[in-house]
Amino acid sequence: MNNDNPSFLVATAREDITPEAGILLCGYTVREGPSRGVDEPLTVTALVVEGGGGRVAILAVDWGVAFVPYATDLRERCARAISGAAQDVLVNFSHSHSTPMPPGWMPYATPEQQLVLAAWAERVAAASVRVCERALAALQPVRFAIGWGDCRANINRRQKTEDGTVLLGENLAGPSDHSVGVARFDDLQGKPIAVVYRYSCHTVTLGPRTNLISPDFVGPARALIESQFGCLSLFLQGCAGNQNPVTGIGQDATGREDTVRIGQMVGAEVVKVAASLRTHRRRREPRLVRSVAVYWLFEYETVPDSGQGTVASKETILTLPLSPFPAAAEVEAEAEEWRRRHRDACERNAPESERNVSARFLYWAEQRLAAARGGQDPVRVAFPVQCLRIGSWTLVGLPFEPMSETGERLRALSPDGGAWVLGYSNGLVSYLPTVEVSAEGGMEASPVISYASWV
Repeated sequence: MNNDNPSFLVATAREDITPEAGILLCGYTVREGPSRGVDEPLTVTALVVEGGGGRVAILAVDWGVAFVPYATDLRERCARAISGAAQDVLVNFSHSHSTPMPPGWMPYATPEQQLVLAAWAERVAAASVRVCERALAALQPVRFAIGWGDCRANINRRQKTEDGTVLLGENLAGPSDHSVGVARFDDLQGKPIAVVYRYSCHTVTLGPRTNLISPDFVGPARALIESQFGCLSLFLQGCAGNQNPVTGIGQDATGREDTVRIGQMVGAEVVKVAASLRTHRRRREPRLVRSVAVYWLFEYETVPDSGQGTVASKETILTLPLSPFPAAAEVEAEAEEWRRRHRDACERNAPESERNVSARFLYWAEQRLAAARGGQDPVRVAFPVQCLRIGSWTLVGLPFEPMSETGERLRALSPDGGAWVLGYSNGLVSYLPTVEVSAEGGMEASPVISYASWV
């Protein structure tokens, strides 16, 4: 983006949404017990942008998974707060695996835990509305600029074994999107108002043994960026379906060294790119100076007022089929097998991690069985696809865990090749495997893993 950019009305606001320890965390089925402490606070941060008669809100939420119905209700509430429509609100979830479960996520959660989870989910929604209201009340003239960086903190996690099985590991030859999108918002004098950045990487540096509430590497990245620019930052999760940190999933029960290191790697790249962006001044054509040395003198001039830019939003509800189910008898056999495994695990008082896994797969099998018996084959799922346009900046929000190559392909199709393609936006349906990933198999292509209720 050049420096002849228009101004917009922009403001940010943030609120702490950290729950008390003792709440169940999502992301790792093998995790045992509830959270036991707080690593770093969880937050919701809003950026409200107005221009040319349009107004949108972008929310960055430190949360791993939220169902589409919940996210839709949240967006509608935030839309009322900014006097807009749901399509004007983009809610991006960081996908940290050290944040609370959404209500109804795990069948083994006690009724007491379900109440705690529901109360926290309502707290997140209410806080989201408040930050939208506060940002709306603080709008001021702002210009922004976009830049791109490169950070090698992520790696393709789809490792293939000798027999062709795909597991979670490291695939050095696999596709990986190392790009870092950075948007710097300044007031008309060049003072930073907000830094927004997009990166594609699973937030899993804190593993299942820590049991700490945390935004994961987003926390250290946020601290670094905000210490340098003195303004709020928003992390937007990209297409991380097959991207893990280069450190792997955290296995340390007490430390957070990898969390800090990955956060510093990402945050430092954001700082570098944001520091290179100017919104209020531009270089003049150089003039030749003849002194003891002969050199080109590069001087700066104020960016002229070019009026207010435009803001627009569009959303389409797509309805697509899931993969066809096997014959009902096959699904019944699968459900019965997981029922037997779970009963056995409970009867012999197996470790909690084993009981959790069997409960999770039994739940999925029963969902599949109910759907197969319901006569819908394949089951059709409706979901939103959103696009925001702020000046020449395009953001695409998808309620999936897309593969990194999907994001790169969609970005290449955008008008200027610079769209920010975001997964984990406005809810979460499932992984979104490519044709190649579906053929290879693995977790990202599993037909039984879904974040949506089918029945």
